Amino acid sequence: MRWLRDELCVIDAASPVATGVWHDITEAKLAEQMQETRLAVLDGLVDNQALPEIMKKIITRLEEIHPEMCVKIEICDEAFNGNLFRLSLAAADLNVFSEKSASNGSNSPVSWSIPFCGSAGEILGYFHLTYLRPRQPSASELKLINEFACIAGLAVTRIHADTTLRQAATVFESTREGVIITDLEARILTVNRAYTDISGYTETEVRGQNPRLLQSGRQEPLFYQELWASLRENGHWQGEICNRRKNGEIYPQLLSISVVYDSQGEPSHYVGVMTDISQLKQSEAQLEHLVHYDPLTHLPNRRLVQSRLQHAIERAERQGQRVAVLFLDLDRFKNVNDSLGHPAGDELLTTLAQRLSERLREEDTVGRLGGDEFLIVLENITEPEDAAGVAQTLLKLLEKPFSLTTSRAHVTDELLEAGIKCRHEVYIGVSIGISLFPDDGRTVTELVKHADVALYQSKEQGRNTYRFYTPTLTAAANERLALEARLHRALANEEFVLHYQPQFDTKNNALIGCEALVRWQSPEEGMISPLRFIPIAEETGQIVVLGEWVLRTACIQGKRWLDAGLSPLTIAVNLSGRQLQQRDLVQRIALILKETQFPAHYLKLELTESMIMGGGEQAVELLHALKALGPRLSIDDFGTGYSSLAYLKRFPIDELKIDQGFVRDIPGDQNDMEIAATIIAMARNLHLKVIAEGVETQAQLDFLIRQDCYACQGYLFSRPLSATEFARAILKKPH
Repeated sequence: MRWLRDELCVIDAASPVATGVWHDITEAKLAEQMQETRLAVLDGLVDNQALPEIMKKIITRLEEIHPEMCVKIEICDEAFNGNLFRLSLAAADLNVFSEKSASNGSNSPVSWSIPFCGSAGEILGYFHLTYLRPRQPSASELKLINEFACIAGLAVTRIHADTTLRQAATVFESTREGVIITDLEARILTVNRAYTDISGYTETEVRGQNPRLLQSGRQEPLFYQELWASLRENGHWQGEICNRRKNGEIYPQLLSISVVYDSQGEPSHYVGVMTDISQLKQSEAQLEHLVHYDPLTHLPNRRLVQSRLQHAIERAERQGQRVAVLFLDLDRFKNVNDSLGHPAGDELLTTLAQRLSERLREEDTVGRLGGDEFLIVLENITEPEDAAGVAQTLLKLLEKPFSLTTSRAHVTDELLEAGIKCRHEVYIGVSIGISLFPDDGRTVTELVKHADVALYQSKEQGRNTYRFYTPTLTAAANERLALEARLHRALANEEFVLHYQPQFDTKNNALIGCEALVRWQSPEEGMISPLRFIPIAEETGQIVVLGEWVLRTACIQGKRWLDAGLSPLTIAVNLSGRQLQQRDLVQRIALILKETQFPAHYLKLELTESMIMGGGEQAVELLHALKALGPRLSIDDFGTGYSSLAYLKRFPIDELKIDQGFVRDIPGDQNDMEIAATIIAMARNLHLKVIAEGVETQAQLDFLIRQDCYACQGYLFSRPLSATEFARAILKKPH
């Protein structure tokens, strides 16, 4: 199809003759339509029309120029994932092509595909041409199609570029990382919202400024010199940096800076991406704290304190100095937990940790190994006396009582109603073992082990004291381990026996009862003192089985004496703290009384003061349940714990037993005499009987008689005897 312009010229107005000229304006018309197409496409791009709409305009105009031609545009898009993606756009689909073909009697339209490319020569898509009458495109048609293809390529390139820019802008504004763009003079051109959120500065405030306005002063000039050197050499730098927010807060930041190059490969801008890693650093610090510090006291834990000890040893080796290791263990800390509750025990440990930390030097280390065990590392020690001085300081440190919060379960309703605060003052001692580098060991393991051995020596020698390590202590520790192993076999091998110590009325010297005391008849060592094996049995838990054996054996023996027609007497049996923690203790005792058929009123159960005082309602309920079985109840070692008179009135007890520590120095110690007299007077007012143990001299007995003490036991009357000796020397002897 061609365009013609018809010009008609009348030669003479009077004559009917005229001349005409046809001008072929096809080229001009095509150029005009091409210009209109370009303008339409440009208008579409300016109006942000979708790519399908713009392609439709190109197809429509091309088909208007050549009505016998059907056009289909295929666009290739590899911008996102690298896979070929086809988008087909046409003024009419293939069904329309078929209809056109059918109307012309043709069943085989001929198709031609012509690619169109971008500025870099990459294929952007294809023009697929289908003629209704099969033929090849002419040269002019190919020229026209190529021109339309250029327009299509421009549209695709522009749309792709615009899409990429919008995506980049979306990422720029929505990312949680702060983004900053500067020119080559490091003047800020733009920042995103995240930058404002992180730094506190708005885009208006920082535009034209240098990024150094965020500097915290934490980095040295050399740091920034190396940063810029990396940018110039590699075009990139990444690392951690401390910056300052607008409000003055310093925070850690992960910063990545890259050089942006223009189309000529020359640097044009810098882009920085920054991430606030404050929370990450806090999480790392918290994790580090959990790994290396005790969560309760916040002291270094076993791992960290041993690491510091290793470093101290290495320094001491280089400098020819000593290091001291102090192993601390609280005395009778379990009594605090059992009587006042575990929260009070935790409070005690926390307060103790504060006291220790405040008293030690900055270069020293105090850590908690676990439970009530602490380890102190002293550096720059010149003489052993230096470590001894620190140990003495720590012992004095604990002379001040600890004021602890008592849980509600350990406070009576009457006290709460009276408004009395739930506070309890507790005195607690500490045993300390000391080892020295290089005298007692050259490794962490040796020093800690030897300090632990010395610790046990201090406990065995009275507690609340300190001891240095010596090789003989190691031998004692090994002996203790061997004794513990043999203790496991002793019950099965029936190596334990009971001895009985009589108790006499002070008024008429009448026999009123006896106390059953366990002894260990070892095949290897002979008779082993209870002072050696009872503490081990308590620590290992074997005291529960041993205590039940003692109770059963004493009841069996008491029944035998009754069956033999001997005078009835009360047999006292000690219950351990571990036994009192058994939920079925009452049922166990009831079963033993039933199986042995020993009358319950001839049995007396002795419980130490520390076991039950402060135990709250649970202790009251337990004692009432025991009392309901029929035995008498006695508080042993009275005066050594922290009694509550409010509870003492509520306990269904029958007697108090004065600890031998208050009897031993009578009449030489005035304080002991006053304490013993006070206990006896208080018991009398509470209608309780009093038995004094450990009576060894006539002077002690005379004093107790004057104070109206009900009964006594001790070596003045008789040592503990076997069942046979007791029956012959005591039961069959007239009193």
